[in-house]
Amino acid sequence: MPALHVIGCGRAGRAIARRLIATGRVRPGLVINRTLESAADAVAFIGGGEPATASDERLAGGWLMLGLPDGVLASKIHSLSQRLPVRPALAFHLSGALPADVLSPLEVPVASVHPVRAFADPRFAVEHFERTWCVAEGEREALDCLQPVFEAAGARWLSFASTHKGAWHAATVAASNFLVTTQALARELAVLAGLPEAQAAEVLSDLQQGTLESVRASDPVRALTGPIERSDFTACRRVVDALDRLPAQQRQLFGALALATLDLAVVKRGARETDADLRKLLRDLAGRPTND
Repeated sequence: MPALHVIGCGRAGRAIARRLIATGRVRPGLVINRTLESAADAVAFIGGGEPATASDERLAGGWLMLGLPDGVLASKIHSLSQRLPVRPALAFHLSGALPADVLSPLEVPVASVHPVRAFADPRFAVEHFERTWCVAEGEREALDCLQPVFEAAGARWLSFASTHKGAWHAATVAASNFLVTTQALARELAVLAGLPEAQAAEVLSDLQQGTLESVRASDPVRALTGPIERSDFTACRRVVDALDRLPAQQRQLFGALALATLDLAVVKRGARETDADLRKLLRDLAGRPTND
């Protein structure tokens, strides 16, 4: 049973380590952070391991998971490799943006395994990890070792040959981070309308969940509905007027999203006579010149 060693055991690293170790297919290893205190905190969360601030000979034969931020990983991997006293059996990172071969200086089989889940709250992520997609690429020797352990931890495994890893990361940002941003904007408007914040959160989250289920069942174009999709200029004018109490940046965000929604609507139902006036209304809201 290989030991799972972690360098950079932050929110994602500790959540993944805890799930993998719970399978009984890997055992706790070194947990290496910048400070011994943070390493010990990660070990307590994981439920096992040895807190450390540097690697040692115990890396030999184990699996090395790197949970470092992208910028640190890309810039420090060569120096990190030179400081390793021994080589692990394989290494993998959790980045959605960097390819697996960024780890090539380690001179062991390498992989990238990107869990498609938010890790803002590691405990919540651990509890809801079941059926999380883990998108993986890299060397076959590493992937063949990692896949059964991740699947035993509850993951759904998806291997792909990356042609543009940055585009994949951008896709996850749009799907997850932007969903949070639009929820924040929607809650602000609901509270302005007089709805208590707790009720706004529940109602709007249910609405988003229903929309996501509709998109999953069909596709974004067919799932689109609402006043922009209908090209209802009067209704859209009332919506725009209701934004007056928002800061300019929030109004511009709403306008940019509305313009993108109008483009989808035209794909769905074709152009309509009112679209020109509607587009001008939304461009003004977004702070864009009408002729750019």
